[in-house]
Amino acid sequence: MLYFSINSNDNHHLGFLVLTDEEDSAYTDGATGYYAVKAQADAADRQACAAQWQLLEQLSEQESLKWYRQSDYVQLFDAQDHIIGRLKQQYLNLCGQHFLLYDLTGTL
Repeated sequence: MLYFSINSNDNHHLGFLVLTDEEDSAYTDGATGYYAVKAQADAADRQACAAQWQLLEQLSEQESLKWYRQSDYVQLFDAQDHIIGRLKQQYLNLCGQHFLLYDLTGTL
């Protein structure tokens, strides 16, 4: 399981991202799994990043969000299996919105 803090490009904290793999694949090429988004921010950050916040809130309500590892990035799917984003290194792109991720895996 991997845990990340989701932040805007100008460092407003907006929530969390958790990735789990299905078969203990160690996140190798072709690996699949599920992810969850938790929108969580204070009022000032929500207001400063309204479009990003709204997207994260919508994803927080969805279940069965899937990911697929391809080469050096991870494709992210919505609950209807449409590709909605991509994760590469510390950069997250969801529905045209850009975010920065900070790895929390070792700190929890």
